Amino acid sequence: MKELKISRDENNQWVVASDKMPGFVARGRTLDEAIEKIKKAFNIYFPCGECKEPEK
Repeated sequence: MKELKISRDENNQWVVASDKMPGFVARGRTLDEAIEKIKKAFNIYFPCGECKEPEK
């Protein structure tokens, strides 16, 4: 798994971000929900791991 930055926002939601996807932040009511959202984003942004650039 990529290196993640995990915190909580002013609404007490979990916030998960990664330098590998600048500008993308996953939020969730639970930590598991936020992590699942960022995992899905990684699979879309890097369809075969990090072997190629994301399609534009």
